[in-house]
Amino acid sequence: MSLDLNVFVKQVDDSIIPKWIERMNQFDMECEIHPDFSFADHSGFLPFRIKFKNPENKEFKDKEFISGFEFYKDEFDLQKELDSIQPKKTLIQRILNKPTEKVEYVNTEIDSKLADCKLVLTFNWGSQNSLELRMSSLSSAIISELTDGVCCYPADDIWYDNETIVEDAYKELKEYENSLQPNEWKMNEFEGWND
Repeated sequence: MSLDLNVFVKQVDDSIIPKWIERMNQFDMECEIHPDFSFADHSGFLPFRIKFKNPENKEFKDKEFISGFEFYKDEFDLQKELDSIQPKKTLIQRILNKPTEKVEYVNTEIDSKLADCKLVLTFNWGSQNSLELRMSSLSSAIISELTDGVCCYPADDIWYDNETIVEDAYKELKEYENSLQPNEWKMNEFEGWND
């Protein structure tokens, strides 16, 4: 099973990568993104090297792990999206020349933010590695914060507020991680970057 988080942005470039990683490292870990990563051309699995600073599970102490998520960047045009979801006129509406009621993409406030967005970044994670949720949820929240983007969890149509998005993501993440028993963690040790 895999799930997505989407971040809608005006633009994104590699200048935010150091700030992104610096912010990630504020959450009880030291992580490093794959050295060849670039927003310009990456599509597919995006790996990170991760080492916990003060792990509650002592088996993680002084070990490095590899994890990440699927990352995709696509063009986004709110007007095209709106055009595709507008209801078609019924026969009666056409005969009587009555207008159809306009449908919003999300709501007036979020649509006004999405109007300037030209890209949608997709962070897709699965359950095969317990760290994928950590890396995708923190990454999407931090990138949304750094770019003044708009983040959503489309499966449940949840749209996040950027003011507390990173702290909220970390809180939810810790609740999930604390619910795991030591034998429920699925991790892969880091053995170097595979090119």
